[in-house]
Amino acid sequence: EITIDQPRVIPKPIEVYKRFIHRLPIQHSLTSLLEDRIYNLEAGYAGETYVDNFLKQIPFLRQHAILKDLHLPIHDSSYLQIDTLILTQKYLAILEIKNIRGKISFQRNPDQLIREINGEITAFKCPEQQIIRHAQKLTSLLNSLKIQLPVKNFIVFASTKTIVTQPPKLVRAVMGCDIATHINSLHALPDILSVTKFEHLLNYFTVNTTEFIPKPLSHIHPLDLKDIKKGLLCGKCFQFVEGNCSSCGTLKKTMQQQALEDWFYLYKETISNKECMEFLNLKDKHAASYLLRNSRLYPINNTKSRYYVIQKK
Repeated sequence: EITIDQPRVIPKPIEVYKRFIHRLPIQHSLTSLLEDRIYNLEAGYAGETYVDNFLKQIPFLRQHAILKDLHLPIHDSSYLQIDTLILTQKYLAILEIKNIRGKISFQRNPDQLIREINGEITAFKCPEQQIIRHAQKLTSLLNSLKIQLPVKNFIVFASTKTIVTQPPKLVRAVMGCDIATHINSLHALPDILSVTKFEHLLNYFTVNTTEFIPKPLSHIHPLDLKDIKKGLLCGKCFQFVEGNCSSCGTLKKTMQQQALEDWFYLYKETISNKECMEFLNLKDKHAASYLLRNSRLYPINNTKSRYYVIQKK
């Protein structure tokens, strides 16, 4: 019997954005935007972990896997990104988890999610259309693998303070505390995949999922490199240091890797030896070259014009 329930990892951008706030001058225009992003990401993560607890209560009959934060390339410019995917021999279930308080309604023409809380109205992207796109991409992927397996879709509301005044029409919306009931109802479906095919599909998902790295913030918001404080920043104490952190013991090597993450998430999708040396306040180009070669980066070009990009696996 194969049972896999992947642990859910705190989203990387939360850590990066918290560090980046300390790299910006006080009262920089981007600070409030980063604080909003951190709040939303943390709320989303809390909602997903809350629902994870109810998934643990489901008595699955045989082989099953609960995969978290899948990011699968479909082709060069298309990715499939799923919060939670349940794989069994009978079906695949996509869970789109939302942690939204207040009164919400699924509006049509155009498709939007409208939230009202304390008299304030906010519009969000439509999770119904989102999950429909996920299901279409997943079905297309299954077809390419010559696997016929029904795909079930659920929009799951984590907060008990969500009041759905107008539900979606095409996708079932459920409360997180009730998800076990809805998944249990799928147990009556017939087995379609053999154990071998189940294993092959599970292996495909786990081997091919990649790390999701958003576009650098500077591609969306004006950001001058001169505004960013350079050097090694401790991600726990948020102090700039030159070696290991004397306050908490965080290693210099760890902070160097975190500084590279800061660069890729926030400023640019490539980094050169010179940029690395200047951003991390390294002593010379040889120190930068050594660090870049020993990081999870991929070199482009073999000359003086060499630069590095992130390897997403």
